[in-house]
Amino acid sequence: MKEKRNYSLTAKERKQKRMAEQNKKAGVNSSVQKPKTEQKSNAPTASAEAQMALSQKKSKRSAIVTGSVIAVAILMIIVALLVPVILYLVNPYRGYEDVIAKFKLSNGMELEYVIDEDEYDTAATNFIFLATNKYFDNTVFYDAQGGWLRFGGYVAQPRTGESSSSFERTNHRSDSADYCSSFAALPNNRFSKVTEKFGYRLRVGTDDTKDSLVRQKGALAFRTDTSTEFQFFYGDNSETVPNDINSIECAMVGHALNEQTIKNIESIRSTAALNTGLSSGYLWKPPTPNIMIESVKVYNLKSSKWSDFDFLDYLSGNDSSGQRRYTSWYGKI
Repeated sequence: MKEKRNYSLTAKERKQKRMAEQNKKAGVNSSVQKPKTEQKSNAPTASAEAQMALSQKKSKRSAIVTGSVIAVAILMIIVALLVPVILYLVNPYRGYEDVIAKFKLSNGMELEYVIDEDEYDTAATNFIFLATNKYFDNTVFYDAQGGWLRFGGYVAQPRTGESSSSFERTNHRSDSADYCSSFAALPNNRFSKVTEKFGYRLRVGTDDTKDSLVRQKGALAFRTDTSTEFQFFYGDNSETVPNDINSIECAMVGHALNEQTIKNIESIRSTAALNTGLSSGYLWKPPTPNIMIESVKVYNLKSSKWSDFDFLDYLSGNDSSGQRRYTSWYGKI
């Protein structure tokens, strides 16, 4: 006969106790696992922040590179736009094969001339030499008659009240010791007197002095009885002039680049008035009021000739005919 067990807890109480113990164990396990759960949640957060920082760094670098490329592109566009402008300002006749001389006058006019250096070497070279060394700058047109408008070294109109029968050059740069001394293109130590620097007379070919050339409308010619005087032909032969004006020998230098230049010369000569103060000999008829040649600039020069040009050596040499380029030069050493 089995011994009867005495249970102090009912079946229901035992079940509740068992479930409580199971829940207790489950609570312990969950609290132990919590740190692991927290570690897993922190790791993705840190990784995201690092990726964001890296992305921002890359974006900044990319922005700098892109900005630099855009800045360079803009700069290249600006340069491409400015280069033609700069080239034009430096040489408005870029692309022309001929040598071009541009006169700027005090009345706002401009005169543009083709200088035929290859065709009329000696006379044209003399003009270019004087122009590039600013000999004509700030001088006046001193005469306009017989179809010619003359210039070349006068800083003011010839003085009145004295004879001009010997063609004395008054108010002329070649008479000024100060100006001649400052004209460095002809070294002072090559002359016994500095005022003899412009005492040369040039030899020119016979073709250079034909009336058919020098009396073409718009012609620029050199007065061969001087060293520094030139004249524009405006094509009016109807004027009554002293006989000696027709005997002046000229040599071709060049011709007008355009019709506007000829019109400007005609406009200037229309203002000419006889200088009655000169009582004998040749009478000048200057434009009134005075018109100054403010500057003469020459473009498209050949560097092979002009980069190291010595005028004295050049004129001492021979022309295409084998003769020395100057016929006489008083005072030259």
